[in-house]
Amino acid sequence: MPRILLSLFFYLIFQTAFAQEFTAEETREDLAFLRKSIQTYNPALYTYNPDFDAASEQITQEVDGEPVSLIAYFQKVSRMCALSNEGHFKLGDWQDTVHQPFMDFRYRYMPFSIKLISGRFYVDEDYSSEQLMKKGDQILEINGRKPSEILHSFYPYLCSDGHIKTYPNLQIESGFPWLYYLYIEQPESFTLTVQHQGTPARKVLVKAIAKDQQVENYKKYVAPFREALQPEDAFYTLTHTDHYSMLTLPSFDYRVIEKYGVKATRLYKNIFKELQEKGVQRLVIDLRNNTGGRNEFAFEMIPFILKNDHGDEFMKKSVSWEGKEREYRLPRASKYLFKGDIYVFVNGKTYSAGHSLARYLVEYGNAVAIGEESGTRYEGFAAGSTQYVTLPSSQIGIGIPRYLNYYPSSGKQTTKNRGLLPSQAISYTLEDWLNNKDPYLEKLSILLKD
Repeated sequence: MPRILLSLFFYLIFQTAFAQEFTAEETREDLAFLRKSIQTYNPALYTYNPDFDAASEQITQEVDGEPVSLIAYFQKVSRMCALSNEGHFKLGDWQDTVHQPFMDFRYRYMPFSIKLISGRFYVDEDYSSEQLMKKGDQILEINGRKPSEILHSFYPYLCSDGHIKTYPNLQIESGFPWLYYLYIEQPESFTLTVQHQGTPARKVLVKAIAKDQQVENYKKYVAPFREALQPEDAFYTLTHTDHYSMLTLPSFDYRVIEKYGVKATRLYKNIFKELQEKGVQRLVIDLRNNTGGRNEFAFEMIPFILKNDHGDEFMKKSVSWEGKEREYRLPRASKYLFKGDIYVFVNGKTYSAGHSLARYLVEYGNAVAIGEESGTRYEGFAAGSTQYVTLPSSQIGIGIPRYLNYYPSSGKQTTKNRGLLPSQAISYTLEDWLNNKDPYLEKLSILLKD
């Protein structure tokens, strides 16, 4: 194909991607389909948002007679899903109509990542061609928008439990460039007001570029200066010190479980047998960034940490979208029951089954929770299996959680629509991040001295 025709071909593809739109009728029909699907399959819907019907109808009524762009369409879809006040929704994938252009270089978007600390934005890695920013530069404005305004604009689109902000904040941090593109604006460039520590604020202009150029810039400007970090090649780690033992459980994802071929009961039996044989009196369980997966890796630990007699109390109940209820009873204590003190590390990505284990440790193991509010609602949440539906006009797939899981009333935390609130709160600082300090371990050290 001649070069001029080839260029025209890619230009037309590029323009088509951005010109895609839906009629008002198509948009309203898809929103009505999505609304009905959520009402049908999410059994926790009216428990956690009794106003869903009116609020979702309002989103549909906002559609006037004008065509709706792909981005505006996806924003409405996201808002409707977020009204469930549930985090276990799946909004499309990287191969669908709205996300694929990131992968095949049709979208030009923000070429830098951020670190979000106490509501402030800091430059993490700069993939731009201009290279005008340094790691740790505070971002005071992006195209005239302050960080507080940007955060406030994100929240209506992000699926999360109740009033929890730690989980969506970490979503924003990890996906800031493409979330900004989808939910804030799609500019050709970014005018940023940035400030390095102790220096005057300055403005920089950064052009939006596609992923292929960002990857090239990463290889050129970022990768050569990064420390090569080798991830732990293990499902878990158990280490012993003179003062405590540390059990780290980074994930319960089924793919990780299949990779290592682990069984929950056998795993925990071997771990707690080792703890008993070594005479360990203090156990720290690190569940930071454990976003869950297989539920048995949460409840199968209970026999090894059960401190008190809870009578005939149930451990958890689940209700399916069809109204079928199942009750899970508390198990008996194991002969390898850990009788010492337990501490658990949690953050906003301690989520789903990761959060469930943290809750069990607090409720049944009298664990001291250290860290940030967990990402999952303490009293219950919708998860389990997922019902996937396809929006007719866009063919975007939406995953809807179809099991409500709830726990017995707690005497330790009586909040509504909040995650596990650690008794020992942790907040990262800029200095912690830049100097690779772990405030969790510092807090633990203080507690063990008291």
